[in-house]
Amino acid sequence: MLLQTNSYIVPKEKRAEHARLIRRFRQTLNRLGCDNFEIYEQVGHNWSSGETTGRFVQIMRFRDRRHQLSVQSAERTDASAQALIAEFCELINFPYQQQQGLFAVGYYQGVLPMSLSRTESTEDEDPLPEEVAPADEPVVEAEPLHTSEDVTEEGQG
Repeated sequence: MLLQTNSYIVPKEKRAEHARLIRRFRQTLNRLGCDNFEIYEQVGHNWSSGETTGRFVQIMRFRDRRHQLSVQSAERTDASAQALIAEFCELINFPYQQQQGLFAVGYYQGVLPMSLSRTESTEDEDPLPEEVAPADEPVVEAEPLHTSEDVTEEGQG
């Protein structure tokens, strides 16, 4: 299994528009083959709900590197996905966030073998995921949404 995370800030006045955009993202990613897309907003200390940070983390789960590349390729060739990515980049002011180190991308792979019951049903598959390296190319050519930068701890807490 491979996880890709995108972490970024959404200004308070754009949160409703962000929520609508994320619902469209979920539908588009599902159509393109990524059926596991989650998004969370970071909360304040001690889980206080009254304290919002404006930092969001998108989590996309892929079977392996090949599946991630397949979805990424579909994003590049799908006109509606490209329009949605461009709208997202404009909403969060992506160039500014990237320049200031506020937008972060991370890649994670499972390090423990899958449970025995899951490996019995998928005998043909290797229980350990293949090694993962960040994508060499951005998802969008003009304004890359997915970069090869690792998630930094700065701005995460």
